[in-house]
Amino acid sequence: MDDLDLRRLADIPDPFSEPAARPPRSSGERPLAASPSRAHVRGFRLLAVAIALVSQAAWLAFVEHRNDMTASSPGALLLGIAIPLAAAAVALSAAARPGALGLGESLSRLSTLLPLSLAVFVTGTLFVAQKDAEVGSFWNHAARCMAVSAVLAAAPLALGVWSFRHAFAAAAPWRCAGLGVAAGALAAATMSLACSNGGALHVLAGHGAMMLAGGVVGAALGRATRA
Repeated sequence: MDDLDLRRLADIPDPFSEPAARPPRSSGERPLAASPSRAHVRGFRLLAVAIALVSQAAWLAFVEHRNDMTASSPGALLLGIAIPLAAAAVALSAAARPGALGLGESLSRLSTLLPLSLAVFVTGTLFVAQKDAEVGSFWNHAARCMAVSAVLAAAPLALGVWSFRHAFAAAAPWRCAGLGVAAGALAAATMSLACSNGGALHVLAGHGAMMLAGGVVGAALGRATRA
């Protein structure tokens, strides 16, 4: 038997020698897309708000609107719009404000502002709305208005989540829930000009239920998309 010659191990080729000898690939070979400027992002979000408002106006112009608006009190019509819009402003500020460190509102403030938005709508509606008259057909009419509110809230919610994509570094489900509540409140404001039933319970259930539903859907979208 021949003696083992350990020096012959040097004759074995190194399979990794050629790749190791190559220079590393420059990061310049894969240029990264430039991030949009703040002005561009702000303009894009304002455009999303404008489209959301146009969608509500289009529904009133081409699908349905109240037939008794000329006979109704201007003050009552104004309050019917102002209360849900105020609720929408509170929810939208909870979602969109950058906060002290630019990471958005803290979770404790979000958990306060979103219920506050709902409280503004409920309290304001109970304070100014009429007494419900149609008791027998309450749920039929309310269900129909819930369905219409869902349609009205869909576009604003989709636009909101899209325009704020990748913007929520923290608490994305909560902040997307704020967008959903705001979209539902905007739909409730539109319903005040589309539905002639001004009963308090009808407005809360038929027009305002989408604020809760929008919040749940928004939170689910925020969790799924990691907005």
